[in-house]
Amino acid sequence: MSDSLPQGFLRSSGVVLRRDVGSEGNVSLYLLLKETGPLWVSAPGAGKGRIRFGGGTEPLTWGVFNLYKGARKFYLKSVDVREDFWALRSSAEGLRTLLEWDRLLCRHLPPGLPCDDLVALFYWCSALVRDGADRRAAEWRFLRRWLEAWGMAPSLEHCLSCGRPLRDAYWSADGPLCPDCTGEQRGAFLGDAGRKKLIAAAGCSMDAFKRDFPPSPDDDRFWRDGCGRMKALLESIK
Repeated sequence: MSDSLPQGFLRSSGVVLRRDVGSEGNVSLYLLLKETGPLWVSAPGAGKGRIRFGGGTEPLTWGVFNLYKGARKFYLKSVDVREDFWALRSSAEGLRTLLEWDRLLCRHLPPGLPCDDLVALFYWCSALVRDGADRRAAEWRFLRRWLEAWGMAPSLEHCLSCGRPLRDAYWSADGPLCPDCTGEQRGAFLGDAGRKKLIAAAGCSMDAFKRDFPPSPDDDRFWRDGCGRMKALLESIK
């Protein structure tokens, strides 16, 4: 998609995923942009202050990016910062969560391929963490909805093997199984209440999520098991 864009100016909203400082203070930014997807952008001299963008080149900074496409690369002209998630800079766990999502996006999104659904998903799940919702439940929502957007999310309603409606369930490498299909090598127990909790966390509104999933010291293994299965499915993509 980005290769098909004509030379000239481009204005698009998105987020900084990665910032690399090279020789002579030249900065390369990996942006995730609406209608364009992931894109490397050059900001010559920005690392030495010859060109100033304020905090607009820091990872996790959201804004409107004004670019110029030259013959071989994109150049950053200016940034209108809209959200820097600065409130999370004092929360080690919250910041670590967002940086992990950032890492996964850098690893798995094809450069130059539009993915507007994931741009929005990244922002709104980050906002949940910023606003004080349970970061582990927010991570489940982020990963689950990502896999749903790509058509890879396993059913939480029916057994992955026999297709019968699930009540109690156990995790397998590919998704939930009913007790009859787990065999001797049962994965982590999910249970009917836990399964419904995962469905609610992925599908409810933002307001309902903040209300129903406040920070909690409990269920650490519960969320970790679910998120671990989703990450494993992402990593299976060749």
